[in-house]
Amino acid sequence: MSTKPHSSNNIAHARRTVQQLRIEASIERIKVQCSNKPVSKASADLMNYCSEHARNDPLLMGIPASDNPFKDKKPCTIL
Repeated sequence: MSTKPHSSNNIAHARRTVQQLRIEASIERIKVQCSNKPVSKASADLMNYCSEHARNDPLLMGIPASDNPFKDKKPCTIL
C-alpha cells in the first residue's frame, strides 16, 4: 500500500490552509477596545449602525401581521 496519494493530499490541504490564513492575516482590521477603556471606532460605528437601523429590524420590532408570510391563514382544528 502506498501512502503517496494520501501524503500529497495532506500537503495540498496544508498549502490551501496556509494560503487562506495568509489572506485572512492581510485583512485590515480595526481594533476593538475592552469595555473598561474608551469605546473604539469599530464598536462606536457598530452601535451607531444598530441604533440607526433598529426600526427596520424585524427581530426588534416584529413583523406586521399583514406582511408576515408565515402567519396562519386559518386556525388549525383537530377533530
